[in-house]
Amino acid sequence: QAELSSRMRAWLRHLPALAGVLLLGVALYVIQRELAGLKVDEVLSALDDIPNRRLWQAGIATVASYVVLTFYDMLGTRFVGHPLSYGKVAFASFTAYALAHNIGFAMLSGAAIRYRLYVLWGLTPLQIAGVVAFTSLTFVLGGLVLGGISLVFVPYAIPVLGPYAPRWVTLSVGITMLVLVVLYALLGRFRTRPLVLFGTTVPLPGPRMALAQIVLATADVAIVAAIFEALLPPIPELGFLGVLAVYVSAYTTAMASHVPGGLGVFDTLILVGLAPYMPAANIVGAILIFRLLYYILPLFIAGTLFGANEVIIRRIAVGRLLAQSARWGDPVVVPALAGAV
Repeated sequence: QAELSSRMRAWLRHLPALAGVLLLGVALYVIQRELAGLKVDEVLSALDDIPNRRLWQAGIATVASYVVLTFYDMLGTRFVGHPLSYGKVAFASFTAYALAHNIGFAMLSGAAIRYRLYVLWGLTPLQIAGVVAFTSLTFVLGGLVLGGISLVFVPYAIPVLGPYAPRWVTLSVGITMLVLVVLYALLGRFRTRPLVLFGTTVPLPGPRMALAQIVLATADVAIVAAIFEALLPPIPELGFLGVLAVYVSAYTTAMASHVPGGLGVFDTLILVGLAPYMPAANIVGAILIFRLLYYILPLFIAGTLFGANEVIIRRIAVGRLLAQSARWGDPVVVPALAGAV
């Protein structure tokens, strides 16, 4: 029995990775089926059709989204009792989110980057864990709010399940999600003592802090959906709320899959959700620009900033290494230059 229990625990540990691989396999199959007849020229034509005004809107919304994300960490550092200057928090938040969005396993990869930076600025490991938990919960609150609104008002727009689920099911689940958010906002008001979960004391945010979390997270998810909506042709049948429902479903599923960048999983649900309303070429074009703006460009900027920060931190060690290399290289510099000439 003990051996069987140990095997079960081993399987459960691997379950998220197995689920991610399964989702990726299904996604690749669906993408292949949906795009089998698509030509590159059609995608290029769809990209040309996106107005410059819409591209600017998407770019500005991208910057706004990453700015809003910095306030997740700002609230988190205050919540754990170690507030930092906005510049430090913004740097840690931007690098953590930009890299985590692309690496996958966002909670772990984002936590590693936050630990590397926040420990330099005096936060204890327990406080850093508190910031990570706080920011993760903040994102979940935004997903609950907008997911609940989508299920209540536009359930037909949710890919795969929405058009076929009974109305009473989508309405019940949506209302439950919204009620959970309200209960969270009120919990800190009516329970002043911390919760104890698995032997760990978990402090509760006050009503103002909880309300700030909900507003920030809801705004962030809505802004990111607006990036994607700006890159699509107008869809009167869906409107912004319908596009929001498709995006929230695709993004949360991609996050749950832990596939780096949600590659394949996010794209599949977007394709399935929007295919009834427009040609595949327009959807693929929007996905490509969205990934460039929200994933690729921030990845390069954050990677460069993080690398530069590491060099600055190690400037003394780097200086010694360069000096030592120069001493070792002196005997060969002149022959090497002469040979090159």
